[in-house]
Amino acid sequence: MSLSRVAIIADDRLQQHLLNDTLVRLGFQVVFNLQPDRIGDLQLHMVETDVWLVDIYEDGDSLDWLEHLLDGHVPVLIGMERAPQKSCPTFLRWEKRLLCKLRELTHAPALGASADDILMDRAPAKDINNINSALPAIPLPDVLTRTDVQEPLQIWVLGASLGGPEAVKQFLDALPSGLPIAFVYAQHIDPRFEHALCSAVGRHGQYNVRNFENGLQLQIGDVLVAPIEDEFQVLASGVCQTLGKAWPGPYGPSIDQVLINLHAHYQHRFNCILFSGMGSDGSEAILGLSDCENIWVQTPENCASGSMPESAIGTGRVTFIGTPYQLALQLVQSVKQHWVETHDTSRNNHSGKEHPSRLPTGSTQR
Repeated sequence: MSLSRVAIIADDRLQQHLLNDTLVRLGFQVVFNLQPDRIGDLQLHMVETDVWLVDIYEDGDSLDWLEHLLDGHVPVLIGMERAPQKSCPTFLRWEKRLLCKLRELTHAPALGASADDILMDRAPAKDINNINSALPAIPLPDVLTRTDVQEPLQIWVLGASLGGPEAVKQFLDALPSGLPIAFVYAQHIDPRFEHALCSAVGRHGQYNVRNFENGLQLQIGDVLVAPIEDEFQVLASGVCQTLGKAWPGPYGPSIDQVLINLHAHYQHRFNCILFSGMGSDGSEAILGLSDCENIWVQTPENCASGSMPESAIGTGRVTFIGTPYQLALQLVQSVKQHWVETHDTSRNNHSGKEHPSRLPTGSTQR
């Protein structure tokens, strides 16, 4: 029987050793363990692994290697809190969380299995990164090239946890520039990775991925990364402002609370998509979004961890399910139709009013 393989990139030597020792003890095979400043010209795609484990504290001068991993065919686990010392009382809890997440990605046995039981035949990791390969670029509809709005026509909250950065990057990369919309990206992740996340997800430059600042206003083309530690709201003036307190719940940011706070201000302009993630964050808030028609999720089978979208589907409020590319295509159609209905009077007066087509490979639910 073969072991599930893990490749480590960590910027701290002590973390490299702790991660290596822990993974070997849990029954994984460590096939790669290097600091990011030593990657150089190494061909990372040649590393045969079932999952990449990335633990970095500093952003560094270049994140080209991280973009390469996110664009690859292997799941990437990023934002896992830094390993405490083995003598620390929280070490065992951290170790169990790590095993649980790796089990989701590599089909390792259930938490609490003995070391012998953890040895297993390697099952193929879920292929969540190649869904955009060979797919055509989504063009900007002609009608949207003539927009003259100064504020975002729609606001979309993107919520994600484990596996989210890969999925959200695929989604944003598939979108054409020029859509009159803005995003708020709520990602469960360690605060140390907050700025690196912004750089990695926004590498291709189609949209302005930016970290949160007090006093900013969402502009067309913005992707605002919700702050990890401080809850924020949007004031009546449209200014984003922190509340001087931590997010409720065990994770930051709370996706439920982000949905509630953004919906309170944007109301009929508000929409949301939940991507890959563990847990059920977002589902409780969805039940209260009575006037929101666009509540979408990533196809659970396409996720690194499908429990977050599955939980949302269980509310009965989800209206579209698709891969990141299908979600991007559906969003373009939705924005086009919204513009036609609210701004393009020449088309509104035409009897053959357009309607966004549903994807044959996606699905809807009411």
